[in-house]
Amino acid sequence: MVDIDIITGDSLAPAIFFDLTHTLLGKTDGEYHLYSDTLDTLKALRERGYRLGVISNLSLEVTEDEVHAFLEECSIASFIESDLIIFSSEHPESIKKPDKRIFDLALEKGKLAGAAGSPIFVTEEHDHILAARCYGWRAILKRNWGECRPEDGECVHSLSELLRLL
Repeated sequence: MVDIDIITGDSLAPAIFFDLTHTLLGKTDGEYHLYSDTLDTLKALRERGYRLGVISNLSLEVTEDEVHAFLEECSIASFIESDLIIFSSEHPESIKKPDKRIFDLALEKGKLAGAAGSPIFVTEEHDHILAARCYGWRAILKRNWGECRPEDGECVHSLSELLRLL
């Protein structure tokens, strides 16, 4: 896990949070796999100074150690800051996206109040995008199928397309 803070001037660099499944990882025949552009995109974003995190809805049975082990197994743990890993089962009420409290937990846990720029959330879930935008986040829809529509706002078809937006 990356535990260093990237400093830009007097405040922390902007943070990008990703949903895990269907955003960073696909699932085929019951097995998770990284999308082909995941590692290169995460590396490029880190090199640009972004802090990277995950917000994921998980069942109550999933522990923090299991989340970290899963990120290691998927080869993305080295890009994700441990303070920016937010999962629903860590909250006493097991809140899930799009509940505002999980986004607030991300801000609190990552010490992002007053950070440079708005936090960014990337997911394939349209209702989660709309909610994040209502909470003041910059939210980017990742369409795994179909065309981006004007009502989507910022939208990409692949993770690598984020590099032209950010």
